Amino acid sequence: MITDEKKSPTSKAKNRDRGWMNRLIPLFAVSGVMLSLSVVYFGYDYLVARTSPCEAIFQQTAIGLSTKISFLKTNGEFEIGREPLVELTERAQMTALNLKTCCTVLDAGQLNPEQFLQCKAKAREYENRVDGIVAAVQSLDSSRGNETTVPAANDTKANAPASVNPTNSATAKASIESNLQEARQISQELNTKVLDVRRERALETLELITPTDIDVSAQELEPNDKSLSTNKVQLNKWVTASIGSGTDADFFSFTTPPRYRDWIKIELDNRSATLEPRLELFNYEKSSVGNRHLTTPGANLSYSFVAAPQSKYAVRISNYYGNSVGAYLFRVTPAKAYDSYEPNDIILNASTIAAGEEVEAAIMDGQDKDFFTVKADTNANQMTVKLTNRSATLRPKLVIYDANKSQMAYKHNTTGGSDISVSINVTPANSYYVRVSDYYEGAAGAYNIKATFTP
Repeated sequence: MITDEKKSPTSKAKNRDRGWMNRLIPLFAVSGVMLSLSVVYFGYDYLVARTSPCEAIFQQTAIGLSTKISFLKTNGEFEIGREPLVELTERAQMTALNLKTCCTVLDAGQLNPEQFLQCKAKAREYENRVDGIVAAVQSLDSSRGNETTVPAANDTKANAPASVNPTNSATAKASIESNLQEARQISQELNTKVLDVRRERALETLELITPTDIDVSAQELEPNDKSLSTNKVQLNKWVTASIGSGTDADFFSFTTPPRYRDWIKIELDNRSATLEPRLELFNYEKSSVGNRHLTTPGANLSYSFVAAPQSKYAVRISNYYGNSVGAYLFRVTPAKAYDSYEPNDIILNASTIAAGEEVEAAIMDGQDKDFFTVKADTNANQMTVKLTNRSATLRPKLVIYDANKSQMAYKHNTTGGSDISVSINVTPANSYYVRVSDYYEGAAGAYNIKATFTP
């Protein structure tokens, strides 16, 4: 009889196999997890490349340049200098973003393949200059007997600079300086190209979105980004324009209509979903007299103010935060808010009204004043001037002057929308002046006025 303590060789072999399997199970589990992560990672990369080729181009360019610049920060800061390295890093990021912008605009159908190739060539040239700096730093390390690992290029470059093998440090440093300068120039050229592309895209998008019931009769002409180089616009005419970069601004000038003081309305009709609009108004002396902005991308914007006749103004259009772009329409429109008795803002321009006639007029804004003149009847001994308020805002003030423009009577009411009347003794057949205004010079409103005479 075989006891538990004396097992057969076959049982021992089975136990050994079972122990190996128990030890292999965790290994299989870890391998399975790693395989799953690899599938997810490469699947994500594949999906990004398929669904967003522009993002893939951005990542490839950014990672390649970042790897090389990391090498330069570690091994070449002394030879290159901290500030040039910071600039090189920032321009590398800009290069990748600019290339992505060109690709995105191409995908949107607003860029032809030739223009995209030009953007790509500039990005490649920038990377070549970085390669040149890396080679020069490597040669300096080699001359000192140091071993450094140079990051490999992403792909073979037909126009890559030849490897730098300077015989001394002066040659290597000259190569570094030369490549830095060329990299800066290439980056600036690519920035200019991308800004042009974005502006063209904005204007082409504007052409595709046909405004309804809007007569577009003019287009912005560059340069107009300075107060001394403005586009003069006609009143009541829409102008097409665009903000093509974060630092771009458009200046427009206009002259208010002759004869009448009036409300002037400035309108910005956003034709993009990106521009966060801001406008600022300047008078003839180039002093800022008002501004307005909205932080909603794609928002429309308007600004109204009262202007004297035949006055010159300028308007600056920009984005609010300094980083949005987009096309827009621009127009300046006189509201013609004056009444039929204007201009009568001073006593010398007083409008004549007949005795007993009820006149409909209006105070246009807080600074507006209306002057009227009326002649007394030949048998008149008393005149009563009555103001009937047709608004809920005007706080009426009446002043009466004699024929010599000397004040005779005065009355006001501080309640918005109230009526008032004034009675005075008069000389028959003489003329008298009446002034109407808001008491606090801060409100406006319509009213009726009538002067009656009694014997």
